[in-house]
Amino acid sequence: MTAFILTACSSDNIPDPDDYIKLGQYKGLHVERSSYEVSEEEMQDELDMLANAYAGDDGKAPELTDEFINRISAGGYKDLESYKAALKDEMKAEYDEFYELQYYEDLWNLAVDNATVIKEFPADYLRSKTERSVIAAQKYAQSLDMSFEDFVDQKMGLTVEEFNRQAIEYAETAAKESMVLQAIARAENITVTDEDVKKAIDEYVELGAFESEEAFRKEGPERLEELKEYILTSKVQDFLAQNAE
Repeated sequence: MTAFILTACSSDNIPDPDDYIKLGQYKGLHVERSSYEVSEEEMQDELDMLANAYAGDDGKAPELTDEFINRISAGGYKDLESYKAALKDEMKAEYDEFYELQYYEDLWNLAVDNATVIKEFPADYLRSKTERSVIAAQKYAQSLDMSFEDFVDQKMGLTVEEFNRQAIEYAETAAKESMVLQAIARAENITVTDEDVKKAIDEYVELGAFESEEAFRKEGPERLEELKEYILTSKVQDFLAQNAE
């Protein structure tokens, strides 16, 4: 089983984080963890949308009776109350998933904020971060069958010059985040294995993002390094959550 920690051999030529970053507190962090309760108004909005979906030619929506719910669900729900209970659980689960992701992101942002940059990042490293932002935008524009200029203008409301300026500014933030990621991974011996990579690629294939593992790997080594960094970020964020207050 091969283990990876993104180091200077990656596509971004990541320098040694110890030379540029001093970690602050990243264990025992505390951030507010939000929870969600479905309101009566939200529930009624969902029920109204359901009724309107079965409106007749005259535009009149049917009454949501027990019999109606049982019929349209093919017996899945015996009455309106059981349907409402299931709908409420589904809505809460969706919001809880969002809040859980927000909690992980808040912990990560706090760990990054607590770290200190002790030395300017290398110019070529920052340049690679800038180029990554530009290339990502170019690929997205291509997927929408748009020119890069039109994409930046119509989808982001920026001129190309403004976009490039923001990409340069973002590079500093992205560089610090990458350094903090490497430093925590090193300190806690958090790695990315061959099995982790294979599982992630298989999930991509299952979701239809790629036809096969071979199709993914044809994207090239940079795409593979991005996947490893994504996996490593997930593992580090899991560590932060497991060790939070």
